[in-house]
Amino acid sequence: MKSSHVHAIFFDAGNTLLYPRLDERARDLTEAGFPARVEDFHAAERAAKQKLDEWLWPQIRKGEVPRTIDHYFWGEYLASLMGLIGAPEAERTRLIRMAADGFRNIRTWSVVMPETPGYLASLKEQGYFLGVISNSVGTMEDQLRQVGLRDYFQAVFDSAIVGVEKPHPEIFQLALASAKVKANETVFVGDTNATDVGGAQLAGLHGVLIDRINAYPNAACPRITLLPELDSILAGI
Repeated sequence: MKSSHVHAIFFDAGNTLLYPRLDERARDLTEAGFPARVEDFHAAERAAKQKLDEWLWPQIRKGEVPRTIDHYFWGEYLASLMGLIGAPEAERTRLIRMAADGFRNIRTWSVVMPETPGYLASLKEQGYFLGVISNSVGTMEDQLRQVGLRDYFQAVFDSAIVGVEKPHPEIFQLALASAKVKANETVFVGDTNATDVGGAQLAGLHGVLIDRINAYPNAACPRITLLPELDSILAGI
């Protein structure tokens, strides 16, 4: 049943709607002579998210956030990954470039969890305005179309196109204007505590964390591991 207090739901894209083909990225590193496992990528993600929180939350609390932040996360993520696979300093520049190129490849972000399409269809049928707000490289709308999800959404905001990244309030304000709703009538779901939940809260939205890899076991916000678990949170708003 549709919440009487929530009229719009926006989602992050990467690691929320779309997941990377980590088996392929692990194979790249292994073939380059540095055996890597999918779990190494998850461990690097957990470490980078912790570093990002330490850097970004103080800025969010002051209400002063940079217009671009993704470079910080990816720098920490790739550095952590290099440590986990035991890459020597002499090889790191080459391997980081290889890994970064893999993650920039739109095909990498093409895994859709089996429950996602049906759940989005259910939300749409209930009458919610649905949209995407993604820190991306200008290709997010095409990628959603490629994996069959674009038609569920009434608006897609790609940071490379609109010129500002989460957690800056401006990108959330653009989304609210498109949906013609108030911030307190809107939920944002994303996988990064500071960027997604912190940004949503700074802009006045209800932030919900999706955390499939247990990066935030002590998160002080609503937390889910599967999208359909959002129903219970919507019912409580």
